[in-house]
Amino acid sequence: MRDVYIDEWLFGALISLIMNYLLLWATERILNKNRKKQGRWRLLTAAFFGSIYYFLLCYRLEIGTVGDYELVVFIGVGLLMLVMAFPPRSVQDFLRTIGLFTLLLILTSGITYFLLYSPFLPHLAPYNPWQVVLVNVLSLLIVTELGWGLVHQVLLEKECLFSLRLSVNGNTREFAALLDTGNLLVDPLTKRPVLVVESQVLQGVVPPEILALSKLMAEGGLPDNKALAFSPEWVARIRFISYTSMGKQKGFLLGFRPDEVCLLGKEPKRLPPVVIGLYQFAKLGGAGNYQALLPSSLLNWVY
Repeated sequence: MRDVYIDEWLFGALISLIMNYLLLWATERILNKNRKKQGRWRLLTAAFFGSIYYFLLCYRLEIGTVGDYELVVFIGVGLLMLVMAFPPRSVQDFLRTIGLFTLLLILTSGITYFLLYSPFLPHLAPYNPWQVVLVNVLSLLIVTELGWGLVHQVLLEKECLFSLRLSVNGNTREFAALLDTGNLLVDPLTKRPVLVVESQVLQGVVPPEILALSKLMAEGGLPDNKALAFSPEWVARIRFISYTSMGKQKGFLLGFRPDEVCLLGKEPKRLPPVVIGLYQFAKLGGAGNYQALLPSSLLNWVY
């Protein structure tokens, strides 16, 4: 009878947990799936499920119960991990998730194997497990950056994305804003900087007639008296902002004065007085990572 060291199985399961989580995380980011706190727990639960399978596989290999069906079990565990991490909304959505996860797994494994066991590179000493993990992580980063620009996107979000909370008439809404050094819009009346926000984000906070007027102006229409019939409270808030952009010589953006806008963090910080510009066109962030453009001038008063 030979000695069996269970700590080796546990260490292997830990490595499996790390790599499973990173692969699921990369899949989530690329497909722009559930990017909320509960989504992180789903990823961790699915990754842990995969590490349990690895531990049990080591045990079954030791006692000799692994059969020809193991490939089916391996695929089944992978599918269950994806279901746990990303509850499918449709067959097409699930197949897309499977395809991307499998592609990332194959490419990462292939690059790792080439770097560790390439006949073109010298091997002076056996690799320890942590070196293998490091090479796996680097391989995944290389694949996701070259294929989808994921690494620089994450760095951009870390440095240039801010969480904001807008308040108006007792209603609040939180959203993400991208720091935009090119946003030089100001309210012509008060000279306050303009924070451009996707109009759909403010549904339920801004009255429907305000949003309808914003859409009408974005389409180049002229409002009639009915379209301008607002409550006295909102009449005092409304602003008309002129702008120029590529492909359009001049246009008008409907805006309003909020009660306050706070920069969220460990301690919320109130931004200087600002005007909200309602944006009616395609999403500001194509992947939905942000919903507003934050003028850099506003941060000068905060930091």
